[in-house]
Amino acid sequence: MENLDPEIYEQNLMKLSVYMGEVFKDKEALREFFELAKADEHHEDIDYSLKRLFETNENPMTRQGSAIVNAFYSNAANHRVSGEDFDPQELVDFINAHDISMLAPYMVGYFHPDSIQELTVSWWTEEMEMEGLAADPNWKGETPGYRLRLGEKGNFVRFRTNVAENLDGLRVMAGDEYAMDYPTIVFGDFDDQGLPPDDGGIGGGVSNDPLFPTLNSARCQDLNINSVVRLTMPKFRLTSSIRSWPHPDRMTVVVVLGTNPGGGAYSNRPFFEVEVTRGAAQDKRWIESPASFLINNWQDRQVDMAFVVFNRRAWSGDQTFKAIVTIKTDENGNSSATTTQELTIGGWNRSQVHADATFNRCGTIIDPFRDKGFGAENHQNKSYGIERLNKFEFILVPEINL
Repeated sequence: MENLDPEIYEQNLMKLSVYMGEVFKDKEALREFFELAKADEHHEDIDYSLKRLFETNENPMTRQGSAIVNAFYSNAANHRVSGEDFDPQELVDFINAHDISMLAPYMVGYFHPDSIQELTVSWWTEEMEMEGLAADPNWKGETPGYRLRLGEKGNFVRFRTNVAENLDGLRVMAGDEYAMDYPTIVFGDFDDQGLPPDDGGIGGGVSNDPLFPTLNSARCQDLNINSVVRLTMPKFRLTSSIRSWPHPDRMTVVVVLGTNPGGGAYSNRPFFEVEVTRGAAQDKRWIESPASFLINNWQDRQVDMAFVVFNRRAWSGDQTFKAIVTIKTDENGNSSATTTQELTIGGWNRSQVHADATFNRCGTIIDPFRDKGFGAENHQNKSYGIERLNKFEFILVPEINL
């Protein structure tokens, strides 16, 4: 990747964003942008690589030539007609060098391409997010941008002059509430997927030994040495976004159990970086868990389960976010021994701990239907009490074979 001074990088990103505002004056380009929402499983938001679009010059949904790319080069001709010495390849090179993407969390379902008269183009840099979080760890996020009238003739940007001084547009700060009222596209290098972390002993949540449950609740004294207690989390939701605008949330859940008294601990990662769109969090929408189970066989000596929720955040350099949990382990279930486990998801420093809690085995399976003060949610025609850890809500469903 080309290394640029952060200030120069943001200036170039601003110019590209405003130029793309000109591109979306073309109705076909704007319609194609809406179609890009269907390019992944999250159809209510738009998150697509501008770099990939230029590399393929193809609408991924229709497999036809990209209307956005076509409008990009057509708009370049408008600049040359107006007497400006402008080479569109400079912008393409910038897009490629920095893997620029387009992100619009609230576009689909809130607006229709044929009725949009104004478009806000905004831009995000990692420095913006880190500065905002440094000032306020709960910062909801906002990005600078311009609200542009798409019906106006001519070009918004003059590349050989000071863009901010010559731009005929309303300067704004965009965030969740703003984007729900005004159609907004954010440009930036959002490729923070990174490489999967070293598991560090953390496994997946797929069972090769299916259990046919007979009960969803039981008293521990009614279990015997052959009883199998399986714990599932069929669904979860966020009550609002955890990460700052404009990113979706990417949730990871880790479960920790003791092995033997005086021994170590076993960590199971039921799922890793499951995406929750900002719209889904805004609507408090329930999401089906991709994990078939949290615990495949919760044994009586494993008195406690530690449940830790991680969420992706901006790059933090050398800062590592850790969860330190202590669980009770006893061969006879007498809670006399404890094990402490430190979790960093393989030492990765792009995931921060959102919340953690300890669940007692006997207390969890005796009455999962009870309202814990957060309401109830249905699963397979039964109502289960909602568990809440900060902004993360979920239900726990025991499957018990006596």
